[in-house]
Amino acid sequence: MTARKIAIVGAGPIGLEAALRARHAGHEVTVFESASVGEHFRLYGPVPLFTPFHMNSTALGRERLRAGGLKLPGDDETLTAEELRERYILPLSRLPELADAVQEGAKVVSIAREGTTKSRSIAATGDRARVLNPFLLQVMASKGGAWFTRADVVIDATGVYGTANKTGPGGLPAFGEEDLGGRLEQRLPSISGEATSRYAGKRILLLGDGHSAANAIVDLDALVRAGGGAARTRVEWVHRDRGDGIFAPVPEAELESLPVLRDLDRSANRIAREAGWIRRHPGATVTSYRVLASGAVEATLEDSRGKEQRIEVDRVLALVGYRPDLSLFRELQIHLCYASEAPMALAAAILASQMKEPTAAQGCLGQVSHGPESMKSPEPDFYLLGSKSYGRNPNFLLSLGHQQIADIFTLIGAPEPGLNVASS
Repeated sequence: MTARKIAIVGAGPIGLEAALRARHAGHEVTVFESASVGEHFRLYGPVPLFTPFHMNSTALGRERLRAGGLKLPGDDETLTAEELRERYILPLSRLPELADAVQEGAKVVSIAREGTTKSRSIAATGDRARVLNPFLLQVMASKGGAWFTRADVVIDATGVYGTANKTGPGGLPAFGEEDLGGRLEQRLPSISGEATSRYAGKRILLLGDGHSAANAIVDLDALVRAGGGAARTRVEWVHRDRGDGIFAPVPEAELESLPVLRDLDRSANRIAREAGWIRRHPGATVTSYRVLASGAVEATLEDSRGKEQRIEVDRVLALVGYRPDLSLFRELQIHLCYASEAPMALAAAILASQMKEPTAAQGCLGQVSHGPESMKSPEPDFYLLGSKSYGRNPNFLLSLGHQQIADIFTLIGAPEPGLNVASS
């Protein structure tokens, strides 16, 4: 086969690792990044990663960076999100193989097939238009300008952290949610760093009970203990009602294997039970927000019996998970799971695995690659990689994305010797 023109959307760790693999397989590759390389990791800054460095990097990436003289973290070293970005993700993007391939500030807004439309040319009927015609990507630059570009293969590695879940009942937005503006934060902030002034001494409505909420509780506790005005910090915490439990249970194997996660789990549960500055609302939902003349927010909560309560807060910290942005490939023929919004073949494989080994599949470490066939969709040569491939399922690790890269390049293949048109 000849070298193929591969477009990768998203210059995060999975997008860059896929680009590196593509270049070493002899393909031509362009990586489109709407913001900057590793943007989501930059935004999460000081948040500690649970997994060690060897699980967040690949052998090929480490080999190439060491060949260039870079001193890498130890295999078992745990880093923050920003440290992984600075010490691995950014250096990857600067490798000779990729330096001319990454286009920052270039947002792919939509992808289609040239010469056909979503409702036409179904490959399963024998129509080969989707195999023969290239993809058409619509790109807009942050500094101005827009263009179309073509590709033989498209990899969507944009992740999910740009699209937060809504905060109201049943996954709907609460009334007034769109009016909160900067009073609503939907990713874990650096409470001990740049976000201190936004939280110290404030009344906070915290939503969620996953790892991000646990980190927030630990960070807020440190803020309160710092004293001064921060000691007046108060938290109204809305989370699921788990009876005696507070946070989502973590499989014992993960607590044993991931000490950072184990320490977080213990600390957050202790603080949640003991801290006098937290008032818990288990099982409640937020039905509405109203911005008051004072600038404060009045939130209406409804408990499991339908009883309403109004509370007044300064900020809303909504850590209720994320979902994939499906608009990027709306004009393509992608079969999605009706529950998780992951590609159907992969979602079905994950569900089958969960039913076979329910205990092992509860956490992130229980996840495994399901092989090349699970990465296919009705749209030939289009692949979802990374956390976006899991849709709304949060049990994704970077190491799983690395396995996915190997799987799809089994499908994509490599050019015949002497036909390599990719730069190196």
